[in-house]
Amino acid sequence: MDEPFKSKLKPQELPRETIVDLWRRTVVAHEHLRKTWFAAVEKRYGHHVAEEVALEGWPVLRDGATSKELFFDDLRFIVAAAELKPDMLTVAEAGQAPVPAELSGNRRWFGLFIRASSLVQSQHRTESDAPAWTGSPGRLRGLARGKGIELGFKALLKAWQASQGKHAREIDIDAFDRRVSEDFDEKTLALLWNYAALAYMLATDRWYTGVRKRYGDEIAQELEKEVWIDRGAAEYDLQIGQAAMSVTGDDVEALLRSFQFAPGEVGILDVELELHDANHGTLTHHACPALDRFEHFDDNRLGHCCDICVAAMPISGEMLNRKIECRPLKLPPRRDAKDIACKWEYRLRDQS
Repeated sequence: MDEPFKSKLKPQELPRETIVDLWRRTVVAHEHLRKTWFAAVEKRYGHHVAEEVALEGWPVLRDGATSKELFFDDLRFIVAAAELKPDMLTVAEAGQAPVPAELSGNRRWFGLFIRASSLVQSQHRTESDAPAWTGSPGRLRGLARGKGIELGFKALLKAWQASQGKHAREIDIDAFDRRVSEDFDEKTLALLWNYAALAYMLATDRWYTGVRKRYGDEIAQELEKEVWIDRGAAEYDLQIGQAAMSVTGDDVEALLRSFQFAPGEVGILDVELELHDANHGTLTHHACPALDRFEHFDDNRLGHCCDICVAAMPISGEMLNRKIECRPLKLPPRRDAKDIACKWEYRLRDQS
């Protein structure tokens, strides 16, 4: 921690071995999150139900797919989804490096959805830079802006489920791992890590959707809170950044340095970290995928997502030091499309 704190550090600015380590830890985190969800569902509803939900999320499990094959199936899905919505990428840009052929081949059909989505969005584009909506929260705001993307995602998901991950099973994963270790440059690795962070978090959506289908929103929300808070998924996520960045210490600076490459944080959110001093800092989410999606289509789940953050953000500070306090400075709803999603303050209480 001798280097000055940089609020907008990009992964390609890290030493190559650090980005490789982040990639590997995030691949493992995908398996860890799936198993955490399985255990939560199994405890409440039994092994059979947990297996059923897992098979719905990853049908290729029927053929004995390995954990890495499941990860690569989700990774290929995310690469395709990011073509539909490039701003899913938060710490990399879609064009900064070529996507390896293993992750982007055998899906010419998807071009139809890309073109259709572009047509729908272009019909609602304005020449001015005015916000897409203003006013109080409501289901109608932004529908025109998001209609093509939402339809494209639904079509992509159905096609992906029908494929049952067969393309991911054709990837030579050992050879890909060697390329990660030896061949890919920093910009390619940074892009891959951003995709990997999104694929890791996709596991929660697969489980949540399966549970909600059977038992409704309330149960799905209870289990999601159990996974991320009671079963420690939020702490595990922060520890990935902490370990990969070799963060030591227990003050607010150490916490923000850990946040910088936690895959469930900067890997999926547009985050700005501001360190006022070693004991005081703020974390701003300029954009949040849950807010962007659910504020238009699912107010119930939007409130639930924010409830998880209200509970989990203080836990992150307490994990390093029980004297680190957290409070939200800004929470949804947004005033308009250019408003931030939320803002959090961390302070270390007087040690005396």
